[in-house]
Amino acid sequence: MTCYDNFPIRIVILNLVELLAALSVGLLLMAQMGWGAALAYALVGCFGVVLSLGYGCTRCCYYGRVCGMGLGRMAALVFSQRDEGEFGQTLSQTLAWTLVGLVLALPLAAGLVSLNRGLSLPVLAALAVYLGLVMVLVLTHSRLVCGRCQQPRDKRCSLGRMARLT
Repeated sequence: MTCYDNFPIRIVILNLVELLAALSVGLLLMAQMGWGAALAYALVGCFGVVLSLGYGCTRCCYYGRVCGMGLGRMAALVFSQRDEGEFGQTLSQTLAWTLVGLVLALPLAAGLVSLNRGLSLPVLAALAVYLGLVMVLVLTHSRLVCGRCQQPRDKRCSLGRMARLT
């Protein structure tokens, strides 16, 4: 499979729209737990993105270029480049990516807790939509981004290598 030096804008836009849609529904699910939970969710998400930009994207071969999420260029505007050989190797990157994973998992937990308090058709619908959006995001990201990224090819990203096997 061909790897992109710069990802086509259509792939970046598709990934960002899918992610923003999932995060929006996720925010609605978190709001079921109260506005404090929704605010905490948004802050954890922003913190995860900033950490990813500062510690992951700065070590990525797409630093300063268009990656599948469009973050390589954004990172170059704010942070200095770091050693590419450290990509996926540091605790700071693991923490950043764990926060991003947590942001995807928290709405599921909030939706299940809300349903446990009492069956609600709107919450059930939001939870179903959220799960659908996350599944679409994971599938399209693994095919369109991980499958065309240089990091797995260069054996720097273990998640990307797993995505290429599927």
